[in-house]
Amino acid sequence: MNSALNALGRVSRRAGFPLALLLAGTALAAPSYLVITVPVAAPGAAALPALLADWRMHGLVSDDFLLASTAAKAPAFDQVAVLEFPDEACVARWQQAGAPALGAGVIATPVDRLVHGETFPRDSTKATFVVAEYDVLASPEQYRAYAEGYVAPEMEAMRTQTKVLTSYFLYAAKDKGSAPWQSMLVMEFRDSVAFGRREETMKAARDELAAVPAWKALSDTKATIRKEASLTEAAWQLLPAPPLAELPSYQPEYHVIGTIRVLGSFLKFATAALEDGFLKYQPDAQFASNFTTSSEGAIGGLCTGISDLAPAGDDAKITDMMPFFNVYGYVPTEISVATGDYEKRGALWPAVIVVNKDNPIAHLKMDELDRIFGAERTGGWDIGNNPEHNILYSAQFARGPETNIRTWGQLGVTGEWADKPIQTYGYCAPGFAVYFERKLLHWSTKYNPNFKEYVEPKEAEPGADGKPVSSDRMLDELSADKFGIGWAAMFHAQFYPNLKVLAIAPGTSDHYVDYTPENVSNRTYPLKRDCYFYVNKEPGRPLDPKLREFLRFVLSREGQQIVAHTGFMYPLTPEYLAEQLKKLD
Repeated sequence: MNSALNALGRVSRRAGFPLALLLAGTALAAPSYLVITVPVAAPGAAALPALLADWRMHGLVSDDFLLASTAAKAPAFDQVAVLEFPDEACVARWQQAGAPALGAGVIATPVDRLVHGETFPRDSTKATFVVAEYDVLASPEQYRAYAEGYVAPEMEAMRTQTKVLTSYFLYAAKDKGSAPWQSMLVMEFRDSVAFGRREETMKAARDELAAVPAWKALSDTKATIRKEASLTEAAWQLLPAPPLAELPSYQPEYHVIGTIRVLGSFLKFATAALEDGFLKYQPDAQFASNFTTSSEGAIGGLCTGISDLAPAGDDAKITDMMPFFNVYGYVPTEISVATGDYEKRGALWPAVIVVNKDNPIAHLKMDELDRIFGAERTGGWDIGNNPEHNILYSAQFARGPETNIRTWGQLGVTGEWADKPIQTYGYCAPGFAVYFERKLLHWSTKYNPNFKEYVEPKEAEPGADGKPVSSDRMLDELSADKFGIGWAAMFHAQFYPNLKVLAIAPGTSDHYVDYTPENVSNRTYPLKRDCYFYVNKEPGRPLDPKLREFLRFVLSREGQQIVAHTGFMYPLTPEYLAEQLKKLD
């Protein structure tokens, strides 16, 4: 693809104001993409993996992946990477802060993603990729119709029926000029066996689709729409661990001999990787790990005494904490070991607060969100925030009905909005709902009586009874509800242009923070999420030295490099990491 960096627009920035704050309250835009191509023998090839890791860790991109050619008749590239950005403004920011670091010969091309499909979960490290590049002979409108009517049905048949494909992405260059212009199809085959079946499964899919007249018409004319330019086999490349020089390096203080029993979540491969990393420094240690329960059974293992360490992606629920408290008289110690991702599906993405794009509100405080989504309460939970004192259910978190916010006028909105009720929307699946209740309501489950509850499509019952409670329906309703407000996943909401995301301020502060990859990675976005390790530490007593030593490693530079290397989590900031280390003593 030809470089189109010079075609990227630049966004002006007022002195002293972050770009994120200037964009607060704008209507949602679909994600933007860049393809980075490293031609064979390009001088800048060696530097690209480290650049990608750095851009992701610091939130300059919302996501990225890197492929390296493995076999081809005539390789079209040495490496190819795809960068995802929340919007075009963030692409412009990358152009200023990231593009100058690209090495010689490396090409950056802004692209549109025309069609895609993904299977979750999947292990891309075992996959075989095929990257097909095409010269496009048709108009952009004709090619999009071809992508949606011909490519997507064929790819979906291979993904959902024969399951040899686990993902596919079709990108087209934004700078189309005159024909021919270029496109790129990335196909991820599950493993080498699936890759070996690609020809037979593709033929089977095409034979079945040939009975569909619209598909058959596109198939018969595809030679006039695009011409294959190259076909390159490739493999997924894990990005290097970032240097994290600002974090303390691990220095052993105790010789660990014996077994640490682990029961809970594998945290997207991070738990096992941290165990392996620790054994390089403590070869006499052992781990007995059981990840079958995931987060749901983690604290139960501590409670019954069958485990020493409880890794969990979800925030602990009151029903997790109280059985432990009834056994031991105190609650387990919660250690944050990573910051959740920005929006990657399958990772710990935060909630975004969304309203109709016509709503004059641009930002809200966490305290206001509590009073909008929540209801009056006689108290609230505050578990584990002070390890020396078990503050359980306390009246200090009570608030009366007079503190509720039920109309837009209570937020200072005038005109037709002033007396209109605020209709609230959100999720009810425990993993996501409990996190939201903890962040805003002190674990209270008392919501605004008009709260409409939904679940992600995968959790909705198949068929007619599931559609009304799917989060897709929620976002459809909210898009049409001028007076509504909801909390949602960005990777769902971003495709609803009638919505906008609000900036959020912590507590009662006036410091509003926009939802950006950077503000999630640096932990300033108030609704960020965490990954946790829970341990049984009696207040005022030392932690088991084996556990303390392992957690010191997890909270070291080397441990956080492993966390970042998974690609599903951000490492902790130095300040927050220091807070977690204090909990070990």
